[in-house]
Amino acid sequence: MKNTITAKYLLNRIMVVIPCVLTAQGVVCQLKASAELKGSGDIANGVNVINSVNEAFAEVLKVPDAIVILNISKSSSQLSNEIAFINWCQTVQPRTVIVAYVQNHELSIINYISALGVRVIISQYETASIFTDLIIKSFSATTMLYSPIIKNILSSRVSAELTACEVQVLGQLFLGNNVSQVAQRLGRDIRTVSAHKRHAMEKLGLRCEKDLYVLGCELSGK
Repeated sequence: MKNTITAKYLLNRIMVVIPCVLTAQGVVCQLKASAELKGSGDIANGVNVINSVNEAFAEVLKVPDAIVILNISKSSSQLSNEIAFINWCQTVQPRTVIVAYVQNHELSIINYISALGVRVIISQYETASIFTDLIIKSFSATTMLYSPIIKNILSSRVSAELTACEVQVLGQLFLGNNVSQVAQRLGRDIRTVSAHKRHAMEKLGLRCEKDLYVLGCELSGK
């Protein structure tokens, strides 16, 4: 009885934020097949499926400790919204557990998502058993988890998590501002801003200004 109640509680915390209806249904089916969740009743009705990132903001406010399985798109316009959602959750609802369900396997993108401090990063090409195992582990994990494909992409080099100041500075740089303009906008010393920029680039494995520019374009949908 206790296991069933626990499973139902965990299930009601899960939100699947995936724009593709078929992919979202596939995720629900994988959760339904999980042995750990079989005693939780009607999984299809228990999991909150949301097909738009814009709708997810309001839903997460209703469940402070939600577990959000968030699609990470190849589309630049969708990707920028997904990154904005992660940043918003980290600031407004820090108890939210983000599971990045990755369709975009570019190293710079995975590095950036990792540095934002999501709980789990799973490739959409993993097997159902790997997917459900990591979802179950996300309920109680205190460190970041990666699926095997993601580990291979990172090649044993996991970027350190970005600080709030570094995220702020990158956000301003991605808007097209230079270091001097960022310092003025944030009210900080230009040397401090330069240091945040340098540290963030090191953490993300960005070797030059061009790499930073390309990442900014990808994340901002330009």
